Amino acid sequence: MEKKYDLSLFSGFVKKNTVEQNITKEVWCYTRVSTIDQKSNYSLKNQQNDAEIYANANNYKLVKTFGGTYESGKDDFTRKEFSRLIDEVKKAKIKPYAIIIYKMNRFSRSGGSGITLADMLVKELGVHLIETVSGIDTTTDKGLLEIQKKLINAREENITRLEHTLPGLKAFLRAGNWLGTAPLGYEHCGTRVRDFNKRSVEQTIRLDENGKKMKLAWQWKLEGDTDAEIIRKLLRIGVKMTPQRISAMWRNIFYCGLISNRMLDGEIIFGRHEQMVSKEVFLKVNDIVSVINKSGYTIVKDVEERPLTNHLYCSECGNKMTSYENKKKHIHYYKCQKCNGASINANTPATRSKNVGAHDLFIQQLSTFQMDEIFSDIYKLQIKKILGNITNEKKNEGNLVKKQLTELKNKKEKLEERHAYGEINDDMYSKYYAKITAEIAELMSNNVIDEKSISNLQSKVEKSIDFTRNIQKYWLLGSVDKKKRIQKLVFPDGLILDARNRQYLTSKTNKLFTLNHSLSNEYGIKEKGLITNKSDKSSTVARPRIELGTS
Repeated sequence: MEKKYDLSLFSGFVKKNTVEQNITKEVWCYTRVSTIDQKSNYSLKNQQNDAEIYANANNYKLVKTFGGTYESGKDDFTRKEFSRLIDEVKKAKIKPYAIIIYKMNRFSRSGGSGITLADMLVKELGVHLIETVSGIDTTTDKGLLEIQKKLINAREENITRLEHTLPGLKAFLRAGNWLGTAPLGYEHCGTRVRDFNKRSVEQTIRLDENGKKMKLAWQWKLEGDTDAEIIRKLLRIGVKMTPQRISAMWRNIFYCGLISNRMLDGEIIFGRHEQMVSKEVFLKVNDIVSVINKSGYTIVKDVEERPLTNHLYCSECGNKMTSYENKKKHIHYYKCQKCNGASINANTPATRSKNVGAHDLFIQQLSTFQMDEIFSDIYKLQIKKILGNITNEKKNEGNLVKKQLTELKNKKEKLEERHAYGEINDDMYSKYYAKITAEIAELMSNNVIDEKSISNLQSKVEKSIDFTRNIQKYWLLGSVDKKKRIQKLVFPDGLILDARNRQYLTSKTNKLFTLNHSLSNEYGIKEKGLITNKSDKSSTVARPRIELGTS
């Protein structure tokens, strides 16, 4: 006969329902519409009212409401309010008894993903779903099954609707129109925009005030500025830009007048919107910021071991050369993608000194601009003359800028006065106040005269002399950023490289660095070592690059 036991001794080994039963009568509510038009036709308010009526009729206490806006139900976690609802349910120490929704297609139209979320809420968190229009809830297995069917039906409705609307949407895109919000820098007018002041029958997308300023960013990029420098420049003229946004801007073909959409399966359309930059500029900028070449080598800009990246051109085809690293051998190369075999190692191999690398060749090229000390005095006179001319020009420019600033400040004061007396409304005041303020900021940031710099002419001359005498040293010891600045300064249009014969060909050179060549011809070196002083008759060096040489 089996011995009798106290069965309570075995209770610790029994599997229990891990979901705690929620005994609270508190419920939360979620409301949603799909479009801005529905938001304005009381649909959200009706959903909210229905939730309150249902809660009161069933002795529930409605304590929180989520949603209240238009969000597509196609994807669940692209909806900010929906994501906030799920996050707060997970974090809540005391969970709500249920989330009440007018219809389940308001909860989700994603199908399988929506069912997974429903199961997680019910089975893991103990939070039920209630559809108020039908009264169906998830408190029973049958009710949960009905809710799941409704979520599948919502997905099916979405697919059916898309089948009917997709041809029209594709036709809309192929006509050069844009779907969704226009990128940063554009003013979007159309039938479904949020701002009622911008509602119009026909879509119009044009550059706004920020967009007109953002055009400068593309030119700065072509001139060799880094993204960080461009972001700082834009901020000075009133345009806030993050590294992520500016990186995305370089690659967005919308800015050069083109349209692409996933509905078009890779097809590219000429847009009807105003382009910010030409297609040629767009391609040139993307050549600069490109990170992957056609062969699959990683090309990273500003790699310490390859400072000549984006500065060399193939002598055979004229295309810009790329650079890469052979990771097995840890050797860096510059290569033309078009001309087979046109490549050169970055550094001279220790075992084969005859195969001079691109960097040593570049140092040899810089050595041709190293100034002979015998020309120092005349060179100083010439540089003083150039910088003196620049100083006078800057003073004249400064006077014009001061005049413009005075006019703008007077306009600003007049605008404030008219607003104070009620002659113009708040919208008009805000619009023109922001415009005038931005114009003032732009003038001050781009045209401020550095009085200290102007007065310190002798110091600039000495720095210029030192830089020209030791240009090889500055390049060799400088950071990759400094190397690139020197390269851009001396050879503003880049260098042509004959990779097969390992030599640089003649390229456009900044006149500052060809001056010492002309000195020997213009003045001549006498047998006694004296130089004829004819600095007043010497040719003037082009001024735009002179400031860079002294940095």
